[in-house]
Amino acid sequence: MKIRLKLFATLGSYLPPGSSGGETLIELPEAAIIPDALGMFGVPLNLAHIVFVNGRHVLRPNLPTHPLHDGDTLAVFPAIGGG
Repeated sequence: MKIRLKLFATLGSYLPPGSSGGETLIELPEAAIIPDALGMFGVPLNLAHIVFVNGRHVLRPNLPTHPLHDGDTLAVFPAIGGG
């Protein structure tokens, strides 16, 4: 299956060379979960602070087991500070 992976802010440095706009298309096996997608690029799960699949927020306790499906968009943000 293919999904679109979007990594924002500092996580963008994990994307492969040639990625455009902070995103890339990736191929995953059927029954893949969020850690499978992030693991392809060495993104530690603990750095994924805000995660959306198809625009829906995935709560942190569900990240290790949340399934992905063909055509999904996985968007991941690191911890963001401000003041």
